[in-house]
Formats: sequence, C-alpha cells, structure tokens
Amino acid sequence: MFEKTRTLTIKSESGSASILGISIFFVISGIISAIFMNTNESVELARLQARTDNATIAAVDVLRGLATGYPCETAEEIVQGFGGTIERCHIVGFDIYIEVSQKVLGIVHRVQSHAGVGLVGIR
Repeated sequence: MFEKTRTLTIKSESGSASILGISIFFVISGIISAIFMNTNESVELARLQARTDNATIAAVDVLRGLATGYPCETAEEIVQGFGGTIERCHIVGFDIYIEVSQKVLGIVHRVQSHAGVGLVGIR
C-alpha cells in the first residue's frame, strides 16, 4: 500500500554558505560598478557641456570686439584644448551657435551651445 519514497540527501553541506556569500558579493559588485560607470559618464557629459559653453562665450566676446581674433577659430582653439571637435559653428547677427562632439568613455557625445549679446542698452 504505502510505498517508501527515497530522497537524496547530501551528507555534507560544508562550503555551500561560502559559495552563496561569494555569489552575493559578485552580484553587489556588479551593481555598484554599473552605477559608478553611469554616474561617471553623466559627470563627463556635464563637463563637456560646460566647456562648450565657455568656448561659445569666448567666441561671442571676439565677435563683439572685446577680444581679438575670429570667433569660430577662437572657439575651435578652446575646444581642441580639451579634446573636443567642433562639428558646426554658425553666426547669426551677434549670436553664435556651436555644436561640439567628444568621445567620452568610448561613446561619442554631441552638445550644443548658443550665446549672444542679449538686450544690451535697452532700459
């Protein structure tokens, strides 16, 4: 009537906790590494935008006559100084539009910046 079922039992379980602990350690390390890489990339992108904005402001200063040179060449010198490449430099009146690309952590990022004189002398 009643059949005896056989179950497989492991006689020794020594070492299973250490394997589980090492596995958890590697999973947590992987998650922390992914978060660090994402944060680092975001910081580099923000730094690229700030440097592009500075180059654009310098180009507007040249355009307005506050500094000597040519606006797009001045911006290009600044951009090349931090390792970027000017994709486009466009002047409309006293406004300058600059698009810069740079390879950051193996990914090519493109940022744009615009600067102009604004409402000078209007009161």
